[in-house]
Amino acid sequence: MAIKLGELLLKEKLITPEQLDEALKSQVIFGVKLGSSLVELGYITDEQLCTFLSQKLGVPFAGPRALSSVPADVLALVPAEMAEKYRVVPIKIDGKKLALAMSDPTDFKAIDEVSFVTGCVIHTYIVPDVRITSALSRLYHIRGDIRYVRIEAEVASKRRISSKDVEIQQPEMIEIPMMSESGELLNVQIPLEFEGFAHLPEYKESGYSDSNSIDCYSVDQLSLDFASAKNRDQVADVFVKYLGQEFTVCALFIIRNNTAVGWRGISSGSKIEDLDKLSLLLSKPSVLRDVFESQQFEIGTLIHTPENAQLLKALSISSQTPILVVPVVMHRKIVAAVVVSADMDALGKRLQELQKLVYKASLAFEMLIIKSKIMAT
Repeated sequence: MAIKLGELLLKEKLITPEQLDEALKSQVIFGVKLGSSLVELGYITDEQLCTFLSQKLGVPFAGPRALSSVPADVLALVPAEMAEKYRVVPIKIDGKKLALAMSDPTDFKAIDEVSFVTGCVIHTYIVPDVRITSALSRLYHIRGDIRYVRIEAEVASKRRISSKDVEIQQPEMIEIPMMSESGELLNVQIPLEFEGFAHLPEYKESGYSDSNSIDCYSVDQLSLDFASAKNRDQVADVFVKYLGQEFTVCALFIIRNNTAVGWRGISSGSKIEDLDKLSLLLSKPSVLRDVFESQQFEIGTLIHTPENAQLLKALSISSQTPILVVPVVMHRKIVAAVVVSADMDALGKRLQELQKLVYKASLAFEMLIIKSKIMAT
């Protein structure tokens, strides 16, 4: 949103600084909007969030019933492509007045374009982003992002955790110098525990050499691209671009809510289609579960389990092909996993290099988290 949601919520004391820090971390790593991250973590309900924003922005709040059933002639006014692009859903029409549900009523470009296409005067209604995702899926048959689908499923069982309910110990803070986009020097305060936020188990910085890197996309260039990445998907794209030239098969998985979800992948230089549809439960035996529980890498051929079979099928590799799985650990939690395949000797020789790359990716995530905090407050 154009508004600084985090700052507004802090001023109204609807969330604490510690809760905002955790939500920003989740927003960057898992790719959900800040409001949805706060809802998922249980710090505020979606109704409370939208009621608050409704009051601040002067925009009415549309409840769940408004999106439960929309007439076909109203849906037809806004093409599916436009609804998906701007994340909007028409809910009713009165003459030339079209009521439009949206998670960001300050997106004036979306409002102007919908008005132009429909020929209607747009009356905006604010709706939680997770409900917009659900409505787009149900009404327009647009496949929703699995992260938002899971959030919506969990919201019903979440109870709000407020500063009145839980006593939060104030963490020791440190200051990190950062430069804003305008060139202003900022001293950003973050909890001391965020220092060294990105790490790898048993990884030592000094033991790495770039001598085996190939010229077409070097580790130095990868480092520069990591440093300039503006969002989590750019971090993933940079990582996969490099790994795709180094290994026959490579894939990234997001680890969240006891599930490993496909994110990005390349096989023989081509994108692995529909990898994001692969979802493996970490409660069932698999190499990803072993990595999740041990927080250590795994290397070798896979034992036969239904989850491992799904993984091999998605990556189009045989059960006899060795793979290497390395966890991405941040703040003592695994947030992602890197999977590559090659012959056993090659995997062993490249293990330390891959660990270094994972470390760099973790640092890139940390930079995004700090930047998000600057923008949110």
